Amino acid sequence: MKIILIFLFLFSVLSYSFGNAGIFRGQGQTPVLEKNSQIQMVSEEIEMIPRPGKRPVDLSLRNMDKMDFRCRFVFRNLTEKSVTLPVGFPLGGAYIYSPKGKYDQKELIERFAFSASVNGQKLPVRFVPYDKKRKFSQLFLWEMTFPPNQQLELLVNYTMEGGMGLGTTRRQHNYFDQWIKYKCDCLNMEMFTINMIQMQMYITETGSSWAGVIEKAVFRYYPYEFEKYLAKRGAWEESAAQRKKRLEERKKKPGILFSPEMPMRRMWNPAFEKWHYNKDKNCLELVFHSWKPQKKDNIQISYSFYPIPCNEEEFELVCKAVRSSLEQERNLKERYKKENPKLYKKYWASRTIPEFGPAVRKNLADWVLEFHGIPRNNPDLADYLADQQWYPVKKQYAISSKYKQMLLNISAYKDQKSNE
Repeated sequence: MKIILIFLFLFSVLSYSFGNAGIFRGQGQTPVLEKNSQIQMVSEEIEMIPRPGKRPVDLSLRNMDKMDFRCRFVFRNLTEKSVTLPVGFPLGGAYIYSPKGKYDQKELIERFAFSASVNGQKLPVRFVPYDKKRKFSQLFLWEMTFPPNQQLELLVNYTMEGGMGLGTTRRQHNYFDQWIKYKCDCLNMEMFTINMIQMQMYITETGSSWAGVIEKAVFRYYPYEFEKYLAKRGAWEESAAQRKKRLEERKKKPGILFSPEMPMRRMWNPAFEKWHYNKDKNCLELVFHSWKPQKKDNIQISYSFYPIPCNEEEFELVCKAVRSSLEQERNLKERYKKENPKLYKKYWASRTIPEFGPAVRKNLADWVLEFHGIPRNNPDLADYLADQQWYPVKKQYAISSKYKQMLLNISAYKDQKSNE
């Protein structure tokens, strides 16, 4: 339970990186995103360059990996008169926090290395914690004057720490929703809908505040060196002493296997498969034409780490945890039967809690095999799998031949039984 509480804390402070210039009208601390019919965003070109943060990147959240954003926008004044507008660039999503009391504008600008410039001239920017509707946070604001019937180029650069926290693998449910029951609920499969996320985001929807459509938008992401670093680092970093203590506690109280060695998967929006490789720049690229961005188009770069048992020893630890969970549920059912017949009749009387055995082990083995892209077509897991963001798996992921064969042997249980 201690590890779950730690991750609940992480989830509560998870912050995201956002962007895209929009029109924010208003004074003081309450700017409001507005639409405009005079100025068109003709094009935008965004480069997102991830890099390791200060070490160690651990569960303390003292240090986080970073992303450098290099943004180029071209605007066109559609009118025959000069137009001056308040422009804003939000770095944060839905309002999460703000500095308490007075805050140092210079310190915040330097913290994010934020700059906005036109024709090589830096623009004076100011920081506000959030907009009036608290839809965006950490806004940088400035004014821009657009000459009549002309185009203007805006460059925005900044660096943002990513977010790290607890997430859910469910498609349709948030982590804090009431846990749902799957067909195979005797295994408490809802326990296996938790993952750890490292995330960066870039908001595109604020680009819809400009007139007309964006004629061309290009997004470039440079993942290769960063993903090598992530694969080597794992979900987080820990010292030898921390690792020893964690492994000792895990053997005493087996449960969900949160560890730096958890397998990693990309969870991107748009999906990884929609990005195209740019050979000249050695990056992945998205290109849109005649585009009016919506909320669903916001770019999310997430690396998810899943508490899937990675070897024979970890699989047995999960089995031990499930066995303990089933025993606790049986004891709880008996307790309600004696002490609270009303609730027993409502929630427990019709609930069958099986003994831990080969059938339960089979379902657990099939779950691990499916995660690695090895289909088992187990009807007991169908509704659970359909609700998982990582399913269907489009390719087989690495798994040791010895471990795979062990799981396949366990998975064959029902076939053996039917042949007897």
